[in-house]
Amino acid sequence: MNTCIDIYIVDDHKIVRDGLRAMLMGVPDIKIIGESSKGTDFIKSLENNQTHIVILDIGLPDISGLEIAKIIKEKFPDVKIIILTANTDEESIIVAVKNGAAGFLSKDASKEEFLDAIRTVNDGSQYFSAAISKIIYSGYINTIRQEQNSDIKPLSIREIEVIKLITDGLSYKDIAEKLFISSRTVETHRNNILEKLELKNNVELVKYAIKHKICSLD
Repeated sequence: MNTCIDIYIVDDHKIVRDGLRAMLMGVPDIKIIGESSKGTDFIKSLENNQTHIVILDIGLPDISGLEIAKIIKEKFPDVKIIILTANTDEESIIVAVKNGAAGFLSKDASKEEFLDAIRTVNDGSQYFSAAISKIIYSGYINTIRQEQNSDIKPLSIREIEVIKLITDGLSYKDIAEKLFISSRTVETHRNNILEKLELKNNVELVKYAIKHKICSLD
C-alpha cells in the first residue's frame, strides 16, 4: 500500500490555497493536511504535526517565506520545502536553495509539473521548473565566463549540458536518453565535473550551478 505524501500549504492568498486544494483533489498519493496564510502559524503547527512537504510562498504578511525556509531547515530538517511563488528572480532562487528549499516553482506551473515536483522532492531529489532551470543555467554560464582567472579546469560543452540536466533533476538514465549516450557515460561526465570543480556530490554541484552572485547578497 502506498503512503500518502502529506502537504501543508502556506500562502497569504486564499484563492491560491483553494486552487491548490482543487488541483490536488482526487490525487490518490497526495493529501493536504493543513494550510495557513501566515508563516508563524505554520511554524507553530510543526511543533505538534510535521508534514512531509510544505508548499511555501515567498511574500507572506508576517515573515518572508525565505526566512521560514531557513527556520525549517534548522529546526525541522525532515520537512522538505517547495517554493511556489511569482518571484522568480535569480536572487530569490539563490537564497531559497541556500536556506534549504528542495524545489522552486513559478505560480504559472502546470498541474503536471506541480505533481512532478512534489513526488520528486518527496523522493529526496531537487526539482526546479523549466523556467527556473533556465535562470539557473544562465547564471551558471555567466559565472563560467567571468571566471577567466580561476584555477578550476574549464568545462566542455557536453559537461555543461550534463550539469544543466542534473540541475533539472533528471536521472542518469533520462540524461542519457536526451543526450543519446549511455548512462555510464553520463556518470563518467558527472565524476569528471565533480573532479574539475572540486566538489563532492550532486548537492554541491547544484549549489555550484546556482551560486552566481551569492557573494552580493550580504
